[in-house]
Amino acid sequence: MTLSIGSSGSSVRNLQQKLQSAGFSPGGVDGDFGSRTERAVRAFQQAKGIDVDGKVGPQTLRALQDGFEPARPSRPGTTPRPVPTEAVTAPRGASGANRTASFDRVRGPGTRSQMVTGKITVNGRSYDFRSGGFGRGSLPPGAYTVTPHLWSRSNRSMTVGGVGYSFAMSNKFDSRVGATRSLLRIHPDGGTPGTEGCVGIIGNASVQRQFREDMRAELARNGGRFTLNVG
Repeated sequence: MTLSIGSSGSSVRNLQQKLQSAGFSPGGVDGDFGSRTERAVRAFQQAKGIDVDGKVGPQTLRALQDGFEPARPSRPGTTPRPVPTEAVTAPRGASGANRTASFDRVRGPGTRSQMVTGKITVNGRSYDFRSGGFGRGSLPPGAYTVTPHLWSRSNRSMTVGGVGYSFAMSNKFDSRVGATRSLLRIHPDGGTPGTEGCVGIIGNASVQRQFREDMRAELARNGGRFTLNVG
């Protein structure tokens, strides 16, 4: 049986309870499959890598039974390697608040080649990042809307250890250069250290995979976009 817009009854109520437990709010547990339940289903499907159609068939039901955490294949007799703790740390109090990117150090302040380093926190985990060093310098402080862009990339400057991705950030006027900064992304800090204003995540391939999964989870919980406070 497939559940979709217009379905109702105990099966829909059970679905809504599972979505809610997984962190994807269907707008209530009332047994009616409406638009808010459909949005929650789509967000869950996106987070699990399932075809996003807003309908609940056997594949989506199995994923809900398994819980939210994305499945990670492993060979018999092996244990998944943990993400290196030196590159992924727990949130750091107020400065490590979720959906923030805080600046720790600034190199060449006020110049076109200004570079900042700091911590970005998503899905409850903090990661080191660099921004700037080339072109127009580092990312201007402020609030940005983050949305998915590409789950896989091959550009040398956006790939570490064969892992590449990018998330889009909204445009921002930069008073330092008197122009609007566009094509801003969050991606691995590959190639030469630093970026042309994007947020470059520092770390090896394991770190990059974990960050990508944390971004998937953060986006899914927030309907496919969220506000990142930078500064």
